[in-house]
Order: sequence, then C-alpha cells, then structure tokens
Amino acid sequence: METRMSQLSKYELEMLITKLSEQKRKAEQHGNVSEVEVVTRKIAIAKSYLIDPERFERGAFYRIEGEEARFELHFVNGVMGWGHFEGTAQEVAIPLALFTGEGEQT
Repeated sequence: METRMSQLSKYELEMLITKLSEQKRKAEQHGNVSEVEVVTRKIAIAKSYLIDPERFERGAFYRIEGEEARFELHFVNGVMGWGHFEGTAQEVAIPLALFTGEGEQT
C-alpha cells in the first residue's frame, strides 16, 4: 500500500519530487504527452504540501502558472485553492504550488 503524500515528511516530499521530475523527463524523451501531464500534476500537488496554506487570502486575486486570467480565491482546503478565474463562474480547485506572486485585492 502506498503512503499518502500528506503523511510524508518534508524530506520525503522533496525526494518524491526529485523522483517524479526524473519520471517526467523520461516521459518527455519518449514523447508520452499524457504521462507528462499526469506526472506534472503529481509534482504540483507534492510541492503544494511544502507551502503554508495560511499565506493565501480569501477574496484575493492570484496569478496561476500557465493561465492568462487571474484567479479569485474563495477558500483553501488542504493543498488546493478553490475559486474561479475572472470571466467565469465555474468553481475549480488549483494546487497551491501553481499560485504565483502575492494576492491582489480589487
């Protein structure tokens, strides 16, 4: 049975990120796009466990890695920030590691 990321120490998470990064590199070399995407998401989630969720502010707007629109944060649950992108009403969850910069109030 695999250990959950939430049960790993900081060191173990860092080792997992290193292992996943190597797995991603190999998948890229083999042209396996779907595996690259899955492993990239796993890396983001693992990195999210290394981030203090208290530093995120409800109602603030954040930039998300790889996205043009700003993201309005409604709340944080575990390692995921829930909210919506500007111009949409659909609520989505984003791993905290994908948040870039500081939150902006409107």
